[in-house]
Amino acid sequence: MTTTKPIAETTETIADVNAEKYLVFQIGNETYGVPLLQVQEIRTYTPATRVPNAPHYVLGVINLRGNIIAVIDARTRFGLPPLPDDESTVVVVAQVNDKIFGLRLDSVSDVMDIPLDQVQPTPPIASEATQRFLNGVVQVGERVVILLNLREIFDIDALNHLAA
Repeated sequence: MTTTKPIAETTETIADVNAEKYLVFQIGNETYGVPLLQVQEIRTYTPATRVPNAPHYVLGVINLRGNIIAVIDARTRFGLPPLPDDESTVVVVAQVNDKIFGLRLDSVSDVMDIPLDQVQPTPPIASEATQRFLNGVVQVGERVVILLNLREIFDIDALNHLAA
């Protein structure tokens, strides 16, 4: 006996294959996303230990279960004024090229399926330096989500000496 899947199930499976899960968060009034596969955990923000001569956007380092990781302030990295910490301030711990880093964010909102065929190139309105942080933009419902390039934000080469 041959069984077939209803068309609705088949369509849903195809749509799922063409989508990727993103962690969506806020920095100021804007909505950003990073691939969920790069995210290891989300932690309540605790102050980092400053490192002398670190780039201005590096808050310092924290001990994450015996591993020392650098923590980047997303607001400073994007040229926004810093804000005081509050109950929604978090650190997203992410892995990029076998290195683990933290990214301090204003707040995390949710995990979203982003249809990859709907991702558009970043409009050339940002400076070239900022443009390298972006992988594209996508309209999801009423929101425009800016997709980030964590490798460029973390500046792996500059931070290699800060994290073990």
